[in-house]
Amino acid sequence: MITLDTNLGISSSFYYLLAKLRRKYGFSNKAIDKYTETQAAKGAPQTGKTNETAQVNKVKLKENLDYEQLIKDLKLSVSANRFAILLMLPASELFQLLQLLGKENLLNGLKFFTKEKLMRFIARLPKRDLLKMLFYMFTDRDQIIENIPLKEIHRFLSSNKIEKGHFMKIFEMLPRQTLSVIANYLTGKRCDKMSRPDLLEQIEPFKKYQLINGIKKLDEKTLRNFVTTMTESFPKLYNEFSHLSLFNVSAGFARADLIDGMRVLDDNKIMSMLSELPDKLLALTVSQIDPEVFAHVLLNGHKDLLANLVLS
Repeated sequence: MITLDTNLGISSSFYYLLAKLRRKYGFSNKAIDKYTETQAAKGAPQTGKTNETAQVNKVKLKENLDYEQLIKDLKLSVSANRFAILLMLPASELFQLLQLLGKENLLNGLKFFTKEKLMRFIARLPKRDLLKMLFYMFTDRDQIIENIPLKEIHRFLSSNKIEKGHFMKIFEMLPRQTLSVIANYLTGKRCDKMSRPDLLEQIEPFKKYQLINGIKKLDEKTLRNFVTTMTESFPKLYNEFSHLSLFNVSAGFARADLIDGMRVLDDNKIMSMLSELPDKLLALTVSQIDPEVFAHVLLNGHKDLLANLVLS
């Protein structure tokens, strides 16, 4: 498991590295305006062209830089060096670089958020994504039903998407004793000794709302088992639970489990969450980038930044 060093300052070792590179490339923190030095030695008056000449010299130096060697000299294999360079990029570019990270590294970035903040993200997820997370985090799907309030279970049974045929299909799978409880209520007579076919025959004429009332007469454990069997038989019916009830189930998990559960989400959704990180934490997340990939990014789009590291 990768852990991120949360020391957000630029290390002194990186400043030392830059100092060495500036000396190596013939440039120090003191401006090397050879033109100005020459004129000063001659006693000639300095003009406003000094800065202009310095700029010309800088451009020439940039043109002569061996950028590939500079990349090697920057020791990008050291995460602290990558982090220091990334701090020089705007947040918009850091966000774009997130797409170069793998899923695990994106999840590492989520560790900078509190559980409260993570729950705000989860609250904004579509129900299908919330369900995907719950299916991943629970070892058995029946645990989802076990954690849903009884009031929500009753509301679920009354969903317009659940038809009488759904109930009859599940009745065919129930033990005889469970069927007899429902039949007793619906018919108002003792059905305990009836066979399963006879019980189903007794139940079949009743309307959907009457069947729901009969199901509600089951003890809570049996009722939840009934709903579990129904959702396992007709998985689309999981969508009939309210978003709030599923959100409340997710709230029972620890922060680390929530982050792990987010691995089932699309990367762009995780990236959207990470976009709310402060710039330094966003840079620290991106610093997990593969050194060779980062070198390629710098060589192809940030030669000015590379040059400025040694020419400033």
